[in-house]
Amino acid sequence: MHLTRPAVSLAAATAAAALLLAGCGGGDDGDSKSDKIEGADSSKDKTPSSKKNEGAQQKEPDFRTSDIELPDDVKLVFDWEQPSDPDKAAALDGAADYMRAMDHGTVKQDPKDPVLAQHVVPLQTAEEAASKKIKADVKHGYTVTGTERFSHEQIGDVVDGRLVEVSFCLNQKDSFSKEIKTGKVLRTEESEESYLRLSLVMQKPDKTGQVWKARSFRFVGEGKKKCTG
Repeated sequence: MHLTRPAVSLAAATAAAALLLAGCGGGDDGDSKSDKIEGADSSKDKTPSSKKNEGAQQKEPDFRTSDIELPDDVKLVFDWEQPSDPDKAAALDGAADYMRAMDHGTVKQDPKDPVLAQHVVPLQTAEEAASKKIKADVKHGYTVTGTERFSHEQIGDVVDGRLVEVSFCLNQKDSFSKEIKTGKVLRTEESEESYLRLSLVMQKPDKTGQVWKARSFRFVGEGKKKCTG
């Protein structure tokens, strides 16, 4: 037996966020451009991240480490390779922290969690999707426990010097929903929905030393075949 997926799946949260933003314009920079990155759907523009550049290892952000604190029973495992390109490395690091921040908001039961706010572009789908999911968990009285595993990352080229698309697989078969009041863990069998393919558009910060933030969040589809090969 395996534990349930979160109260509202990332797929459902993304769809809800898209509806919420259908009539809204722009983000924090007032840019009216679409989050669609030109050529993002072309496989030739997406390549798996290259192996770590040993000479730049100490200077590049590393998705394996984070300042975001989660309970000991919440683990996010990133089976990713560190890119040698500094912008791609920073974008991948930001994507990892966005996923951590989403769980942090559920643990804190706060859709407006300050930690989450540090890792999203305001008024864009990445923020709305995370907030929707956290609100649903709060409504049901659920927190999260267990292990989420991330793999099969692909990183696009840097567009306009500030946007990078990061797509990846999320394996939730060992991710648990737990009732806060009773501590009961809700269990179900592993299914196709345990494996998701997700895509984030990460935005470069304006100032050096700040983190890349998640701008858009798109559910690509159930990904067992793509995520277990």
